[in-house]
Amino acid sequence: MLPLNIFIEGQNIEILPEWKEKIEEELTRLQKRYNDPIVNARVELIGGGRHRQGQFEIRIIAAVPGNTLTVTRQGELVSPLIIEAFDVLDRRLQETSDTRQQRVKTHPENTVLGKIARIFPDEDFGFIETADGEEVYFHAHALKKGNFDKLQVGHKVKLALEEGLKGPQAVWVRLQD
Repeated sequence: MLPLNIFIEGQNIEILPEWKEKIEEELTRLQKRYNDPIVNARVELIGGGRHRQGQFEIRIIAAVPGNTLTVTRQGELVSPLIIEAFDVLDRRLQETSDTRQQRVKTHPENTVLGKIARIFPDEDFGFIETADGEEVYFHAHALKKGNFDKLQVGHKVKLALEEGLKGPQAVWVRLQD
């Protein structure tokens, strides 16, 4: 899934279809990887020999709820430059996500036990049934110290809850032995 608003443009360079495809592929990967959606993304490729560190430059501006991230890179070849810039954006999104998660204080009364009720590995989410029968949404990134792809229905878990937009959701999930 691509960000809501995406702008890809070239200055002194024509955007080749394979570059546009790679940019959209990277944005889709990042959208899938993080809980906070990329709301707006602007990618500018600038051509010309005016840069000291290479003849091309890429600028990425990505807006996520509460933050705007900017990446600028220069290089000799466009395709590796796109990959490098999105790797940097990936790290910055991870830092932003980590920072946001540390701000959420988990109180003991919000920590509960449950078991995996349903799992959708291709879409990186699932549902946990708590001891009182409540169904709680969780994303793959909420899983701590475990492999999401190896989760199975019935696995016992411990989790911390918060109220999400569509009901309760897990802030973190940890497999129980």
